[in-house]
Formats: sequence, structure tokens, C-alpha cells
Amino acid sequence: MTKPRSVPALLALSSSLRAARTGRELSLRKLADKLGVHAQTLSDWETGKRPPTIDEVAHLLGFLRLTPAERQRIMRLWHQLDSPTFIETLSPDTTSLQQKLDELAVRSWEWAPHTVPESLQTTEYSRAILRRDQTPPDDADVEFFLRQARQLDRKQPRQRTVLLSAAALAPAPESQLHAINTTSDCHQLKIMLAPMTTGTERRIEPFTVYETAGKTFTVALRHHDNVIFVNDRSLVQRYRSTFTALEQEAIGHADGA
Repeated sequence: MTKPRSVPALLALSSSLRAARTGRELSLRKLADKLGVHAQTLSDWETGKRPPTIDEVAHLLGFLRLTPAERQRIMRLWHQLDSPTFIETLSPDTTSLQQKLDELAVRSWEWAPHTVPESLQTTEYSRAILRRDQTPPDDADVEFFLRQARQLDRKQPRQRTVLLSAAALAPAPESQLHAINTTSDCHQLKIMLAPMTTGTERRIEPFTVYETAGKTFTVALRHHDNVIFVNDRSLVQRYRSTFTALEQEAIGHADGA
């Protein structure tokens, strides 16, 4: 059986190939002609629909005459296509692969024990988070407007379930809870509140399980400036089971309230 490709690694590779081409001001058709491939083939490589072979990557990078460091980085991405784990280092000037997964996903399950997901945050909540983190006022204004822009650009997955702990609402409970109750009317989005009773939930770090086309599952784990993406089937199943257990507890709490 063929091992499933790492969706995040494929996204990183495809976007890097496109950036390498556009950085040299080459049109897709012109580069395809130079490489002796169909323009649609090159487009498939750059959109992640189909990865190139190692020989095709080497030929493309050789033609573009990339720096040794950039060439090595892209080759490493290719070699990670079959790896069950992919680590992304976040930077202010790049779009996270997690946002691209949000756009590609047909379904997602998210556990948010500490902070309401950015796409669901109210204005009051976002500003409260920035104050809590002691972000300098000028930086806070910039970050706030960047968050607003990301929310406008973000496409929600077809079906999304978000499980929040009560603690996550703390920075602005009234406005945020009202917004959640309003948003929950959307049939594509299901939001539930989990009680903080035994303290077990506090030890489960935030995670999101994404399902993309072809029933491919990826778990995203965010740690400070890194996001760890996991495609290993046994680990994915563990996270899906964990989410189900937390969801059942939330349902039981709601029924008994």
C-alpha cells in the first residue's frame, strides 16, 4: 500500500517552487517550455496537486540557478513528503501552512483549552489577548489589523467542530460567549464548551485534526514559534479519540446543566 503524502510538506514544497519561479520573473508557461514539460504539469507541481519526482525537482532547481542554501532547503522538503512528521518554523512575513490547511480541509476538529481560535475572536477578545501578552501598543495595533485581515481572507472548512474550555473565554467572557452563541447557528460550524472539572483537560495541549481530500488526516500541534504536523495514522487516531472523549464530556456536562 502506498504511504500517504504529508500534506503540509507537499504544500511547503509547492509554494517554494512557485516562489522560486516568480522570484525570477518567469511566467509559468515560459518555464514549462524551458523545462520541456506541459504548463499544466508545472502548475500541478506549484499547487500541490502532484509532486514532481526527485529528478524533476533537480532539473527545475538547476535551471533556476538557486543558491546552494535554497536548493538544499527545497530538496529537504521533497525528502519529507513521505515523512509522518513535518515541522514548520513560523515567521512574521510568511503565511502558516495551517492557514492553507484551513482552506483545503473538508472537515476539522479543534481543541482550544487556552485561547479562542483567532478566526472566532471578537474585537474585545483580540485586544484583551494582546494586553495579556504585554504586547507594546504600536505592535498591538499592527497585530490587531493583521488578525482582522486574516479573518477576512480565511475560508472556513466545510465542516468544523471547535471544543473550547471555559478558561479560554476568560480574557473577554461576555462578548466572546455572545459571539460564539451567534456563530453556532451556522450549520457548518459546531462550537462546544468543555467543563474544567478534573484538571485532566488542562494537561491536553491544543491541537487540530484536519481531514483533506481522499480521507487524508493531519494533526497540527502549535508550540510557540513552531507547528508540528503529524500524519502518522496511529497518532492521528489517538488525537481523534482524545477529541471524541472531550466532546462526550462536554455533551454530558451540557445535558446535566
